[in-house]
Amino acid sequence: MEGIMEIVLFIGFLYWIWPNLFIQGASRANKMVDIVTNRMFDAFNKLAPKEIQQNDSLSTITSLKRFSSEQRTRKILSREAETKARESQLYEIKEHLPPVSLPKARPLVGLTCYSCAPVSRDSLVNKTTKHLGLKNILYEYPAVTKNGFFHRTFAHLAQVYEAKTFGYKQVANAVLQDDRFQDAIEKTTIQQFQDSDNSDDEYYMQLLKNNERRARKLLKDMRSTMSDFLLKFTSWVLYKLLPCFLGAVVVHSGQIKMLKEAGKSGLPLIFLPMHRSHLDYVMISFILLNNSIQCPLIAAGDNLRIPIFGSLLRGLGAFYIKRRIDPVMGQKDHVYKALLQSYMNAGLKAKHNLEFFLEGGRTRTGKPLMPKYGIFSIVLDALMNGTIEDALLVPVSINYEKLVDGNFIREQLGQPKQMETFGSAMKAIWHVLNSNYGMVRVDFNQPFSFRELVKTFNTGKVQNNTQSVRKLRSNPSTTSLYGTDVVSDEYKHLVEKISRHVIYDCARSTTIMSTNAVAFLLLHKFRNGVRLEDLSAALDELRNELEKQQKDIGFSGDSLDVITYSIDILGPGLVRKEKVNNEDVIKPIAQLPNVIELNYYSNILTTFYALESVIAIALDSLDSRLGFVFQDDLVQACLNICDILQYEFIFCKPCQGLETAIINCIEDLIINKEIFLPDLTNSLEAQRGRRIAEQLFDESSEQHVSKRLTINDKEESLEYLKFVKGLLMPLIESYSVSAFCLDKIVGRPLLENDLVREIISEMRLQLGAGSLVYDESVSSDSIKNAFKLFQKWEILECHNQSKLRLYYLQEVHDDDQSVRDLCNKIDKYRYGFQV
Repeated sequence: MEGIMEIVLFIGFLYWIWPNLFIQGASRANKMVDIVTNRMFDAFNKLAPKEIQQNDSLSTITSLKRFSSEQRTRKILSREAETKARESQLYEIKEHLPPVSLPKARPLVGLTCYSCAPVSRDSLVNKTTKHLGLKNILYEYPAVTKNGFFHRTFAHLAQVYEAKTFGYKQVANAVLQDDRFQDAIEKTTIQQFQDSDNSDDEYYMQLLKNNERRARKLLKDMRSTMSDFLLKFTSWVLYKLLPCFLGAVVVHSGQIKMLKEAGKSGLPLIFLPMHRSHLDYVMISFILLNNSIQCPLIAAGDNLRIPIFGSLLRGLGAFYIKRRIDPVMGQKDHVYKALLQSYMNAGLKAKHNLEFFLEGGRTRTGKPLMPKYGIFSIVLDALMNGTIEDALLVPVSINYEKLVDGNFIREQLGQPKQMETFGSAMKAIWHVLNSNYGMVRVDFNQPFSFRELVKTFNTGKVQNNTQSVRKLRSNPSTTSLYGTDVVSDEYKHLVEKISRHVIYDCARSTTIMSTNAVAFLLLHKFRNGVRLEDLSAALDELRNELEKQQKDIGFSGDSLDVITYSIDILGPGLVRKEKVNNEDVIKPIAQLPNVIELNYYSNILTTFYALESVIAIALDSLDSRLGFVFQDDLVQACLNICDILQYEFIFCKPCQGLETAIINCIEDLIINKEIFLPDLTNSLEAQRGRRIAEQLFDESSEQHVSKRLTINDKEESLEYLKFVKGLLMPLIESYSVSAFCLDKIVGRPLLENDLVREIISEMRLQLGAGSLVYDESVSSDSIKNAFKLFQKWEILECHNQSKLRLYYLQEVHDDDQSVRDLCNKIDKYRYGFQV
C-alpha cells in the first residue's frame, strides 16, 4: 500500500512540475524529451521484429523522436492554454515540426504478370509477405532453434546439422530402363546397320552392344550424385569462406517465405536464374539448403566437368550436358537426346526440383542474353505428355557489386575463351579469397504455375492483333544440341514466349547495386569527369526515379558515402578520384580495354532505359526542323530500331505488343519527362474518341490522322534526350561497322573468328580517326549478334563444321551494292537526320 502511495505522489509531482519546466526553459525540457525518447527507442529495439530493425533504422529513429516530441508538445498545449506558453519557443518548434514519416518498406520485386498468370499472382503473397525485410544469410541461422552453449559457440555447425534432410533419390537406374532411351539405342543401331554394307546378324549385335556401352558412358558422365551430407558439408565450408571476400549475401525474407509455401504444394520447382557467374548455382543451393527448401538438380555445361571440382559439383546436384552438336553424330545423335530427356523426366518423376540457365552461358556484357530453348522444351514436353501434373517456375535474378569471375575483356576483344582447368580454378579461388567483392543480392521471383501460363497462351487471352502489332521473333540457336525439336511445332511458340517472358521478368526485377548506378552515371552522363558533389546530386535523382518505378535498390545511406564505397569496389582501373582546384573530381576510364568492364556494370541499368533510348535515336533520325514529328512516323522508326537490336534486348513482354509498349513509353515521356508538349488538338480525350469511332465505323480508319508531337525545346528536355540516346548508340555503331566490313567477304567465305578480328581491327581504326565515338562499341558479342541479324534478314549465310563457322553472303547479296544498302539501312540511325 505504501509503495502504491509513493507512485501516486511521484506522478502527481511530475504532473505539477512538468508544465513549469517547459515554461522556464527549453533546454531542460529537451534533455528530458531526449531521455524518454532514447528509452522508447531501446524498448522498440527489443520488441520490434528483426526485419524492421534492419530496414531503414535511421528513418525509424527519426520517426520515433518526432512522434514522441509531437505527442509531448500536444499534451502540454492541452494543459497549458495560457498566452505565456503559446508564445514560447517550443510552440514555434511545434508549429514547424515535419510530418511523421514511417520506415520505407522494401519493394517485393518479381511478382508474376497479371495478364499471363492471374491465379498465380494472387497466391503465396499477402501483406505480411510484402512487408518483410532483407536479411544477410551469412549471419542468419534459421535452422537453429535452441540457445544452448553448443549452438552459440558453433553456430555454423549447428545450422548445417539441423538443416532439413531430403534424401535425394538417384535416378540413373530408372533412365536405363526407360522405353524412350531403349528405343533410341535400337533406332540408332538400325540406322547404322542399314548404312553399312555388312548384313550379318552378328554385326548388328556388335553395333547394338557398342551403342549400349556408349549410352552407359554418356549416362555416367551426365548423372548427378547429389547427397545431403555433401550439401551440408559444403554449406559449412561456405559459411567460413564467403565472408572472406563478400560483405553480405542478401535475400528478401518475403521471397523466401513464398518459396517455402510453394515447396509445400508437392509440385517440382523449376528455378530459372540469370547467369552472371560460376558462383550463381552455389549461391542458390546455399540459400535454399539453409532455409529448409529442397535443393535442385542443376544443368551444368560439360566444360565444368574438371578433376575434383567436377565431382564436387556433381555431388551438389549438377548433371552435365553437352553444349554443342557432336561433330560426328550431329543432329542424328538420338541416343544423347533421349538420354537427356529421360534423365530430366526421371528426376521430375522422383520429385526433384530442377535448375537451369535459360541464357545458356554467362553474359559477357551485363545485359540479359536471348534464351536458349532446348532444356526448357524438355520440361514443356514433360508437362504435355503427363509426366508431371504441373510445375512452379521460379525466375531468379542475381547481381554482384563486383563480378567474382573477373572481367570478359579478352573475349570482347575477339580472343578465344579460355577453357576451365583445375589449375585455373585453384588460381581463381585463391585470388577471390584475397579480394573484396562487396555484396551479392539474390531475388527469387514469385513462383507461378507452368500449366496456367501454357493455358493462357494457348487460349489466346494475351494474343495480339497481328494487323496492328509487330512481333520480333528470334531463331533457335544453330549450335544447340537439340534446338526445339523435342516438342512438336505447335508448342514451339509456347517455349519461345514463356522463355522470353522469364528473361524479361528477371531483367526487370534485378536489384540495382551501387556499382551499377555509379558506372551508369559516369559512363553516360559524366564521361569527361564530374565534381563529387554533382555526381552525388545525380545519384540522388537516379535513386528517386528508380524508387518511383518500384525498382529495388541494393544500397542505402548518403550518396557521397555510396560513391566513395563504389569507387573503392570498382578500383582505380575503372574509376579515378582526383583533386582539381581543391575539389574532388571523379573520372571514369572510358577507353579500351577498361571501358568494357565499366560498361558491364552500367548495362544492368541500360536495360531499364532501352525503350526510351530507342525513341531518342528514332526522333533524331526524323525531320524535326519544324519543331514537331508525327507519332506514326516516330513509332515506325522505333520499330525499325527494335528490329535491328532484337538480339540485344527483349523490349516488351511477349503478352504485350511492341507497338503498344512504344506508345506507352512516348506517353510516359510526355507526362513525366515533358519531352513532348501536350497538343490540345490531339488530347487524350480526342484520341479516345477517334479510336471509338474507328471501331464503330469502318470508313473512319481511312481518315486516320497521326498525332502530332511537339518537341519541348527546353534545355532539360534536350539534355535528357541526349543522355538516353547515348545508351544504345554504341550498339548502333557496332552494327554499322559490322555491316560495313561485310565487303571483306564479297565473293569469298571467311571463318567467324577471322571476320570478327577484321571488324574489331576496323573499329580500332575508326576510333583513332574519331569517326567511332564510343570505345565500348568494340564488342565481339555485338558483332556476333549482328551476324545473327544479317542471317535473319537473309543477307548472310553460315555453315557449321567441326565447331567452326564459315560465313559468306547469299548469292543475291554477294556484291558491293548490297553491302552499301545494308550500311545505309543502319547508318541513318547512327548519324541521324541530315539536311
